[in-house]
Amino acid sequence: MFEDLPASVRAADRAHHAILEEVVFSRHLNPTNAEEARRVFVRERRDAPPFHYQPLPDADALRRRLDALQPPRSHPAGDLVARCVDSTRLLVEALATRDAGAFSALADAHGWMPAPTLLTGWEDALADDGEGAAPLPAGAVIAALDGALRARGLRHWRVIPDTVLAARVVVDGAKRELRVHPGAHFREGDAERLVVHEIDVHARRAENGAAQPLRVFQTGLPGALLTEEGLAMVAEQRAGLASASALARQVTVCRAVRRAAEVGFRPLYDELCAEVGPGLAWSIALRVKRGLAHPEEPGVYAKDSVYLAGYVRVRAWLDAGGPLHWLYVGKVGVDDPVGDWLDAGWLRPGATPEPWGPRPPG
Repeated sequence: MFEDLPASVRAADRAHHAILEEVVFSRHLNPTNAEEARRVFVRERRDAPPFHYQPLPDADALRRRLDALQPPRSHPAGDLVARCVDSTRLLVEALATRDAGAFSALADAHGWMPAPTLLTGWEDALADDGEGAAPLPAGAVIAALDGALRARGLRHWRVIPDTVLAARVVVDGAKRELRVHPGAHFREGDAERLVVHEIDVHARRAENGAAQPLRVFQTGLPGALLTEEGLAMVAEQRAGLASASALARQVTVCRAVRRAAEVGFRPLYDELCAEVGPGLAWSIALRVKRGLAHPEEPGVYAKDSVYLAGYVRVRAWLDAGGPLHWLYVGKVGVDDPVGDWLDAGWLRPGATPEPWGPRPPG
């Protein structure tokens, strides 16, 4: 499959990777004026915050470049690359139109809308989540992440401050970058947890994937995101660094994802305020309504459901004896036939970092 790749597959893989290296999609997904929009939303009791976005530059050209990539879907590796191209094309369409239907198509293609069964059997209320912990300056987090990259030999990676983020930290595997919001609130213990989550899972899987025959193993196979975030949450637990309320918070997020598809920003925010308070309500509503041209209407960016769904799926897979080192060949999913690929010699085994400890290759 990978030992004798058709030239068309390699060319499409390289061209797709070039697009992911060029475009910082988070810059166009997240509002550029989040804090100002929040103040206006609260002060004027608006239906939705007046978010502003950086337009996706030359979206038509991006569409044409992606549409021109036609690896043979009859070839297994060609199908992998084609499905990654399809995923990027859906994201470009969502960010170019900012239409709720385009965001819905993106969610449908990835299975992001959480099933009702996912939301049962968890605590309904958030636990105390480190309110007594001392604040930690963003600069200290940036320094800790940078030091951890150096200590792990990830010399090509860098940490970049970025104010256009809805999350506190984002990993971009194509560019080998960790982006940290310098205005985000961090607390004591966050630096250690973020090293495990962002570097020992996200960055390490991307780096291992860069050694494989196709660059899509560096940026993510179709369906790999659920495994990616689930593995990161399990790794936090294995390292003894998971926050007390992490799972309960993700249940709240998944409920918000389902609700955001039905209502606009104001009723979603008000309902969340009654459950978790205004601070977390804003954070969750922002994340599930970001990117949309009309957040006052029903519509959702549903990606954040992967944390809880991924945690459940990955933990069950590992508990059933799934080999952890398979998940470190790159950005693969638990449903990918990694064992077959390794047995055939198509993939190289990758280093498995702490908190898991080393695992034998093969």
